[in-house]
Amino acid sequence: LSQKSEPWGRHTMTTFSESKPKPSQPLSLPPPTQPQRPNPSITAISWTGGKDCNLSLLHAHRDPSLDVRYLVVFRVNEKSFLAHPIPFMEAQAKSLGLELLFVDIPQDTNDYMQAYIDGIVNLKVGYGIEVITTGDMDLVGTMERNWMERCCEGASIRVHLPLWKKNREDVLEELLDEGFRIMFSCVKSPFFDGSWIGRMLDRNALEEMKVIADRKLTENEKESGVKELDLCGERGEYHTMCVDGPLYRWEVMLEREERAKEIVMESKWEGNIHNAKKIWTICLKESGETKEENGG
Repeated sequence: LSQKSEPWGRHTMTTFSESKPKPSQPLSLPPPTQPQRPNPSITAISWTGGKDCNLSLLHAHRDPSLDVRYLVVFRVNEKSFLAHPIPFMEAQAKSLGLELLFVDIPQDTNDYMQAYIDGIVNLKVGYGIEVITTGDMDLVGTMERNWMERCCEGASIRVHLPLWKKNREDVLEELLDEGFRIMFSCVKSPFFDGSWIGRMLDRNALEEMKVIADRKLTENEKESGVKELDLCGERGEYHTMCVDGPLYRWEVMLEREERAKEIVMESKWEGNIHNAKKIWTICLKESGETKEENGG
């Protein structure tokens, strides 16, 4: 990432001669002093490696009031993510030139919000972070307020929500217009199947998703709690990983198995907020290595 511009410096004041100017000569005034911009706030991006956090990173990078330095992953007890492999996130951070931090949430905690707040306070004290940017677009499940907004409020730091309440199709169009290359890393029934894993989210994929979103749900789907497809997957219908974009110094590709991993949901899981019966995810090769192109 390029460095943010420094605050404006003060202009040098014009030096006047002590002799009185001739009446025909107008008095020369010094140029007005430009107001100094406040120092940009040290900012971290709440990170999964997917499309939304990448677009929010781009928005934050272009905001002169923010100094983006970190990517932050919130995870439970160092658990891995099926949809967002940590080795891939590490390779993204390297290509972006940003430090990747982890906030580990105890699995046995009785108060997840306080655990998040404590983790954010540690970021604030340890790294001087003043703002957390997140790619959240809407409320999830039964929440009445944005989760990260509440947690940051409890830690007395600012939250930045550049995509909040944006039109979903507009967000996807912006991603494509900006040149992001985005790969489907996790998809769920009834809208998708394993053939989507590893596919790029391009304009053809967007058109297919619009058709899926417009179709009527069956009575069976309605009874099982399925909602209509959110084009940006805000109910967890799908997840992505970004392999390239405007701020990447080189493309990041994942060494993965050709076949998607299929998971049949046999029990109710709280995170399965649209009640998918099947989930497909990318499957890392045993080494879990990434391939970085043009960057060593």
